[in-house]
Amino acid sequence: MTHDQSPTPPVVELGTAESWRLLESERLGRLALVDASSEPRIYPVNFATRDGALYVRSADDAKLRFLRSRPAVAFEIDGEDAGDRWSVVVLGDAAPVEMDAEIRHGRETALRSMSPTSKPYIVRISPRSVTGRRFTERGEDSREDPLRSRIFRPREISLPAAARPPHPIAGIAPRANA
Repeated sequence: MTHDQSPTPPVVELGTAESWRLLESERLGRLALVDASSEPRIYPVNFATRDGALYVRSADDAKLRFLRSRPAVAFEIDGEDAGDRWSVVVLGDAAPVEMDAEIRHGRETALRSMSPTSKPYIVRISPRSVTGRRFTERGEDSREDPLRSRIFRPREISLPAAARPPHPIAGIAPRANA
C-alpha cells in the first residue's frame, strides 16, 4: 500500500483566468480607497466587468471625490462554491468614465446599483493585478486550540495616549464597576 497521495494545500492561489471567471460571476463587491485625510475607506458596490475592466456606479459624493484625487484602489469579492471558500482582489486605478461610447458600454453591461440614491456616474477600474485564493473551510474538528490567542497586542508604550488604559490616581480606589 503506497501513501503517495499528497494532501490538498490549505490555500491555493488562483490563476488570472479563474479569478476573472469568479469576478464575472458576481455583482456585489467592496471598493477600498483612501480618503482626503489618508484614511482607508471601504464601500460595498455593485459592479460589472467588460473588456478587462470593472465598472461601478457612483453619485457625485465623497467616494467620487476621493477617487478623483487618489485613483489607486483595491476591489475585493469573496464567496463559496462546492465546499470551498474563495477571494479575489483587484488592485488598480479608478477614473470616472467620460467618453459617450464607454458610457453606453457601461449601460450595456447591465450595471445597476441597488442603492436607493441616484448613481448617474460610471467609474472604470483598470486593473494592475488580479489575484485570487481558494481554500476549504476548516471543520469543527480542527486541531487548532481556540483558547490560544494569536491576536497582536502592541506594547502599551507604543500606543498613543488616548489608546492606553487609564492609570489609577494615587490615594483613590477604583470604582468596583469600572
